[in-house]
Amino acid sequence: MTPSRFSMFRHYLLSACLTSAVTAAILLAPRQAAAVQPLETFLEAARQSNFDVRAQRATVEQRDWEKESSLGRLLPAASARGVYTRNQFDVVIPPGAFGSQSKGGVITPYDQVDLFLQVDVPLVDLAAYQRLHQARHLVGAANAQLELSQSDAQRATARAYYAYIGAGALVQAAERSVKIAEDNLAFVSTRRSLGAATELDQERARASLEQSKQDQADAERLAVTAARNLETISGLTPTPVVEYPIDDLHPEPGLAVWLAYRDTPADRVQAALSRAAESAKKAAAYSALPTLSANGQERVTNAPGFVGHSAFYTVQAMLSWRFDYGTYATAQAQASALDVQRVRAQQARRGVEDDVFDAWDRVRTGIVKSASSRAQAQAAVRAEELALARYQSGALTQLDVTQAQRDAFQAQANRIQADADLLYSRVLLRLAAGQSPHVQASSSPPVQAKDLGAPPVLPLSPPAEPATNPNSR
Repeated sequence: MTPSRFSMFRHYLLSACLTSAVTAAILLAPRQAAAVQPLETFLEAARQSNFDVRAQRATVEQRDWEKESSLGRLLPAASARGVYTRNQFDVVIPPGAFGSQSKGGVITPYDQVDLFLQVDVPLVDLAAYQRLHQARHLVGAANAQLELSQSDAQRATARAYYAYIGAGALVQAAERSVKIAEDNLAFVSTRRSLGAATELDQERARASLEQSKQDQADAERLAVTAARNLETISGLTPTPVVEYPIDDLHPEPGLAVWLAYRDTPADRVQAALSRAAESAKKAAAYSALPTLSANGQERVTNAPGFVGHSAFYTVQAMLSWRFDYGTYATAQAQASALDVQRVRAQQARRGVEDDVFDAWDRVRTGIVKSASSRAQAQAAVRAEELALARYQSGALTQLDVTQAQRDAFQAQANRIQADADLLYSRVLLRLAAGQSPHVQASSSPPVQAKDLGAPPVLPLSPPAEPATNPNSR
């Protein structure tokens, strides 16, 4: 190698090392800022604009009007009815037919017109009262179901949000991987032109660059899909990802603390449905009891008959009672339906506890995975830097450099996935326990893997109706 070529090679070697060091420093730099739009913005948008939430809000209005319909059956009802009758013969009493002083009158005219004005007043109907109570409980269940739908929408939104943030970070990592691969190919091409590298090294560097471009395309497609999914779920268009949020790896309070929350939306739904089933059972049983009602009717007619008045009223009080085998069977069916609802309430409570347990354990293991993935990413980037430097000094092959670059990119992808899973698990834990999804930063020191131990065993819930704690929220 001539002195001029050696000087040029040394200059390019120093430049390549400097570029590699700067790139590695960028990859290892901590990131603390979140996306332009915080998670809370998307969660609030989902509470208002999510499709399931909007449908449930309409269901609440439907249940409310059904309650009003049940109330209407217990209130007085007015009706009006007009009747026209064409009679073949008329019936007329001539004047003086019953004495010289009698005036006579029309009993039945050819064209008879009657107007009936009636008011019905239910006085005692215990079954109807219980149906009203049932409708009110169903309204409460619909409102609790709305809260549950909003919670589910927030879960889906948080999952989509961190998927979008992670995809954006993956795009950044892929772009940096492409830049490193381009610099590496340029360096290998220069070495080959100087006779210090083989064609095989150059082709491997080119293949590595093309693979990095494919990774970038996949990451960009993933980011576009994640943005679309987030917009569909929340109804809000996300802005481009700027920087990636980093969890502080603080441990959550113990599992027993989260299991103590028993006033979740799912619990309130089942409690309201249980009260509605209890009212339905009573309504079916009260159907066997007598009912008392009254009505008043005003009649206006041109056929007064022997009454002698064209307008007159009647008032009635009615006591009715009906009992048959169908009434008894309906009461038994409603009693069985209440038993079914009680089992469903216990099942729902257990489901809430399972969700809390799963989310809490996800956080516990996610802290370990996130800490480990960060260390792995740092080591992989450092190994990539060393491999490139040693290749430039002739101590390694281009195959080693290519493998180190692939390992670095995969480690970055694993770190991004682990951090996103941990951040989502914290939000999921709070939503599962019926609490605010906002995660506040902690001043506690990061947890160590040796301090976590084995996951606790979730005890079975006692076979009883779920209790509610009004002070838990």
